[in-house]
Amino acid sequence: VVLAALHEALEPHGLMFPMHLGAEGSARIGGLIGTNAGGSLAFRYGMMQDLVLGLELVTPDGVVWDGLRAVQKDNAGYQLRKLFCGAEGTLGIVTRAGLRLYPTPKQQAGALLVLPDFAAAVSFGAFLRGEAGEFLTGLEFFCDLGLELALKHVPDLTYQLETRGDVYLLVELASGSPRVPLDGILNSALEWGMEQGLVLDGALATSGAHRAQFWRLREEQPEGQRLEGEQLKHDISVPPGAIARFIEAGARVCQDILPGVRINPFGHLGDGNIHYNLSPPEGRADFDGKAGRLAEALSALATEMGGSFAAEHGLGRAKIAMADRNRDAVERDLMARLKGALDPKGTMNPGVLVRPPL
Repeated sequence: VVLAALHEALEPHGLMFPMHLGAEGSARIGGLIGTNAGGSLAFRYGMMQDLVLGLELVTPDGVVWDGLRAVQKDNAGYQLRKLFCGAEGTLGIVTRAGLRLYPTPKQQAGALLVLPDFAAAVSFGAFLRGEAGEFLTGLEFFCDLGLELALKHVPDLTYQLETRGDVYLLVELASGSPRVPLDGILNSALEWGMEQGLVLDGALATSGAHRAQFWRLREEQPEGQRLEGEQLKHDISVPPGAIARFIEAGARVCQDILPGVRINPFGHLGDGNIHYNLSPPEGRADFDGKAGRLAEALSALATEMGGSFAAEHGLGRAKIAMADRNRDAVERDLMARLKGALDPKGTMNPGVLVRPPL
């Protein structure tokens, strides 16, 4: 089942599945479970493992496990469904899934804001979470370099505000009741942010189509940078309050390794997930053989700040060595023992997540 097809099938029933990401036109439910996908609403509704109520799957020895219990609370043993979410197909093949649905919001409100720096974005985001509470469903950020590359390369993309800044914040509120004054909450927060000097400019979406235009500016960030040329992608997460510190420290680290490297951080302010993508310096076509050093330095920095170098994209085969260097040996050994216990012959997706036995 393709994620976009699931959204379409639920719409006539007044229900939604709160998982949205740029690849929803091709991403399949089984893959989203295998990678424990996050997406733009993860801080409000959780990762994929929080949206899966039950699973049916086939284990490496051919046994079918029927865990399709459609209840939120089930403490009759280990939380097996969560074990298989994010296992990247190394412990079994998911054949059916019971997913947690929500009522479709009766109303939504959105805004695009211009901020002076990432510290202001973190401060305003914290205020907004307290002010809007459970109505806050979207809190995405991107920087001016990412906006410039998207406007340069992606057709029919427009920026409608008069002011440009270092950082942009995309805010969305939603409610199941038409009586909640979402526009009033957003307007009040925007006024406070401007009074505090945290917000330089902003505009509220006047319609669903207008809100979709704002979202395109965020969603086209990867495409704009891809069309610029070679890039390095890093999927980082840190505690949300440390986002500004990581971006500033990461910039110093990257410039020390490769002066002039262009840095395009964007992502999910609400849960601290930063897609920290790099482009070569102006006039260069590559990273001068320093891609590995850049990745290692950023991974070490994220680990040092209590975060992760694989926030929602997983490890695959490429990041196994990095995981071995940046994660406690006990944790890595527990993963290897789980793999060995459930798949002693290494049948399922060998060489992914953990090193195969010698």
